[in-house]
Amino acid sequence: MADKKVTSLDSFNNSIDLDEQNSIDLEDEDLGESEEVFDQTEPFDPKKVDVSISNPNLGAIIERLKYDEIDLMPDFQRSPDLWSKQAQSRLIESILIRLPIPAFYFDALNEDRWQVVDGLQRLSAIVNFVKTKKLALTNLEFLNEYEGFYYDDLPRSLKRRIDEFQTSVYLIKPGTPLVMKYSLFNRINTGGLKLNHQEIRHAMSQSVKKGIASKFLTEIVQENSFKNVIGNKSKRMSHQELVLRHMAFRMFDISTYKSSLPKFLDSAMIKLGELSETEIIRLKSSFLDSMEDAYDLFGRDAFRRTFAESYQNRVVNKPLFETVSVNLATLNFEERAILKSNSMHFKQEFKSLLLEPQFLTAITISTANTDNVQSRFEGMRNIIEKYSKRIF
Repeated sequence: MADKKVTSLDSFNNSIDLDEQNSIDLEDEDLGESEEVFDQTEPFDPKKVDVSISNPNLGAIIERLKYDEIDLMPDFQRSPDLWSKQAQSRLIESILIRLPIPAFYFDALNEDRWQVVDGLQRLSAIVNFVKTKKLALTNLEFLNEYEGFYYDDLPRSLKRRIDEFQTSVYLIKPGTPLVMKYSLFNRINTGGLKLNHQEIRHAMSQSVKKGIASKFLTEIVQENSFKNVIGNKSKRMSHQELVLRHMAFRMFDISTYKSSLPKFLDSAMIKLGELSETEIIRLKSSFLDSMEDAYDLFGRDAFRRTFAESYQNRVVNKPLFETVSVNLATLNFEERAILKSNSMHFKQEFKSLLLEPQFLTAITISTANTDNVQSRFEGMRNIIEKYSKRIF
């Protein structure tokens, strides 16, 4: 019987639809992050980490859910209902037979409305069964007599068992620096439905200026000038992360980059949330200009290695995207005009650059390596400066 209980507890993850691969319009990337350690110039102060633990009854969590005092991130690109009905039912069954379930983690910056850090799917299952009452129990392992039951069909004794079920809750308290919350979120994020880096950035950014950074990225990926060169097949915020890579290298000097790339992008997401409206508008304008320039110069092959090698799949190379777009975004109106007037010579030299071994390595192997980042930006900058400064 003990073995069977373990199976029931583990079934949460086994029943989940995991068909969540990134869209095929982006080339797979080898970051090679294990070779380097992020240079944290401002080490974490452990005294600033304020996380408390409590063991409330599930009824207290349900009350918060009923009064919308827990943010289930309705605007989150990732659906809160990725668990199958069986996985949700098995969670409810575990509660009914008093099996322990994983702890919940919340960001308690706003005491009146906690934000989910870990446990979104479990909370969504509880909402579906207890609050909205749209979940009927199915494929139960132990309580077969309650097959097909909704919450209102349960006897009072089982409803009470749900309310009295003891949970573990971790609250990340106000005062914990945002960069530390990113790190905590990454460490906590170990479930069967792991959030990717950009999903974590989205979640963490919601407590800063009503999620202005994430809204900014989402607005940009919906612009036609972006869709024309990248497409609209974004899954799990892959396109938002692509834009963030551009913004990171625009906000921070390239010479200061030190891997790891994910932590560099975490810092960029935080920085985006701190910018003034004027700075946001300036970044957006120069970015969209770079998208239009890329389309004018390269058409459907913009940011793709197919521009030099026709046998490659026509997918966006992320390091090439950031390298080309950032360099184009630095040009003023006159320089953009000169570059386009020299487009034939520029594109011929760009093709040669794409086939040059050092540059090819920099955009395909260990792409987050500091030297590779510096190398590809320098190579791209040299030819753009060459053909945007004078007319041939």
